[in-house]
Amino acid sequence: MEKEIQHQIIDLFRQMDQALKRVISRKVADTGIYRSQHRLLMFLGKHLECSQTELAEKMDISPAAVAVSLKKLEKGGYINRQCNADDNRANQVEVTDKGKRAIDVSICYFQEIEAAMFKNFSSLEMEELRHYLERIIQNGEDYYQSLLSEPKE
Repeated sequence: MEKEIQHQIIDLFRQMDQALKRVISRKVADTGIYRSQHRLLMFLGKHLECSQTELAEKMDISPAAVAVSLKKLEKGGYINRQCNADDNRANQVEVTDKGKRAIDVSICYFQEIEAAMFKNFSSLEMEELRHYLERIIQNGEDYYQSLLSEPKE
């Protein structure tokens, strides 16, 4: 029975992730920026002058995916990229005024989405859920680290 409920919970995580992605995609559809680009733009807004390499590492996405998204954001006028004076291989990324306005809109959208998804949850339920999720994440990280230390065949 315990294995079955574990499977059901993991399946619920997947469903929740898909529901969140659908809602965000629909909500931001009128902005001209895709869901993944909003995430990248909002990250840049909090981490000013971040390089493309740092973006890929911190957001845990491929450098190629970062490059494609940044190219689209730059074309749309949301960011500027400049070669790093110290290292020509690294691009520094900065958010334009248009990008900052898009971030402000995104923040409002995401607050609205969060409120809708946690509707009818008490403060206590929210705290308990946060605690459980933190434990699951830590368990997953611990397991991942154990996999890294295993010898490859």
